[in-house]
Amino acid sequence: MLGVSGIFMSVPFLITSLYGGALADRMDRVKLLQVAQAAATVLAVVPGVLAALGVIQVWHIYALSFLSWTVSAFDGPARQAIVPSLVPRSDLMSAIALTSVVRRSTALVGPMIGGFAITLVGISGAFFVSAGFDAAVLLTLLIMRSLPAQPEERRVPMGRAILDGFKLIRGNPVIYGILSMEAVNTLLVTYQQLMPVFARDILQVGPTGFGFLYASPGVGALVGSALLLLMGDVKRKGLLFVTTVLIQPVTIMLFALSPWMVTSMLMLALSGVLDVIGGTVRNAMLQLSTRDQMRGRVMGMNMMVHRGLGPLSGLQAGAVATFAGAPFAVAAGSALFIVYAVFLIFRVPELRLYEEKEAGNF
Repeated sequence: MLGVSGIFMSVPFLITSLYGGALADRMDRVKLLQVAQAAATVLAVVPGVLAALGVIQVWHIYALSFLSWTVSAFDGPARQAIVPSLVPRSDLMSAIALTSVVRRSTALVGPMIGGFAITLVGISGAFFVSAGFDAAVLLTLLIMRSLPAQPEERRVPMGRAILDGFKLIRGNPVIYGILSMEAVNTLLVTYQQLMPVFARDILQVGPTGFGFLYASPGVGALVGSALLLLMGDVKRKGLLFVTTVLIQPVTIMLFALSPWMVTSMLMLALSGVLDVIGGTVRNAMLQLSTRDQMRGRVMGMNMMVHRGLGPLSGLQAGAVATFAGAPFAVAAGSALFIVYAVFLIFRVPELRLYEEKEAGNF
């Protein structure tokens, strides 16, 4: 039942993220974020009420997952597309890196807060605490200055707007190459769903060790984010992007094949460093290669291949692990991605040759 919940997360995101991206290009992105955050706040309250009344059922969880990820499909593209409108072009890399620091930090601290909240105020109370944080975010959005919509896009039918987004992506080798590589990476380079197997059967470190393993990529990501903030803007973004893309899956392979806990943690931490650096550079390249009128659609596609495919990535890894073991499943997926990445890098040389001077206008 827990595994099935991934379908109720992935499917609505895959279906609606393109529409959400097109909508982010059609209306004021601040207002779209306000509406999406208000919906997220309500959706955080509902399970708390159901749990408090003692009537919550499995289908409620599925329905709430479906609705929450639908809201995320509208929130995500607008949230990413609005960043270049808030910071100078020269600070874009640092802004994305700082966003990553906040996101990764909360990903580490959030579960701990959730655990304390459950202990102190129970399951329903924890949901109400979560809703309170959502309400605080909504308040900050309500006091933000509104940005002008894109008037020339308002007269374009929504279907045509989405189709124009596909045409832009297919016609721009940098955008096409990044999204193609990200989609294959998301599906093949996966280990999170199999982490309990590594902790219990391979490394035999128990629940405590499982916690350390799961936290290692987050710690590495914080280090990588700090390095990016120190580096500032990087001109040769393409070279940095392809370098991290090729090395990061190697660290996952070494983790999968390692019989030692310390080595496994180090490889996961290094993976986190490379993942956040590569992800930040990738995001900046997408932002810089897209004009503002189309940025929401490109970000919607980016969110679709990254987050929408994410919950489905465990299906292939779990199937292979069932027959050949978890280490082979993780290592083989990473190796296949490296083969594809090398092929794509040579097929689309614009990826490795991308420099700041080639970037599009905001």
